[in-house]
Amino acid sequence: MDKCVSWQRSALFSLLLMCSGGAFAHAMPAQNTPAAGAVLAQAPATVVIRFDSELEPLFSRLIVKDDAGKQVSKGNGKVDPANPTLLTAELGKQQRGVYHVYWSVVARDGHRTQGDYRFTVK
Repeated sequence: MDKCVSWQRSALFSLLLMCSGGAFAHAMPAQNTPAAGAVLAQAPATVVIRFDSELEPLFSRLIVKDDAGKQVSKGNGKVDPANPTLLTAELGKQQRGVYHVYWSVVARDGHRTQGDYRFTVK
């Protein structure tokens, strides 16, 4: 009888470990528009990053700066209320040059991640 209970506890513990792995994952970008390293003929009106999990709007931001370090995005970006995996920032009229995208997010599970990438307008 003890072997059966021990086996059940081991199986339950293993199952809990497997199921909880995703619950503690950090939100990571699944797709960037424009893409990291992209060379564009014309400046985009917005920058959009789709994440692999839902974001906390209050603690998530996206800022775009030009090569001189001047912020060119309007505000700090926002999480799309209709799709909380999307983080967007509107851009003003941009010229040719290199642009740097900075993002910092908190996933619904409370984990913070951040990153950055560049794109170029020719």
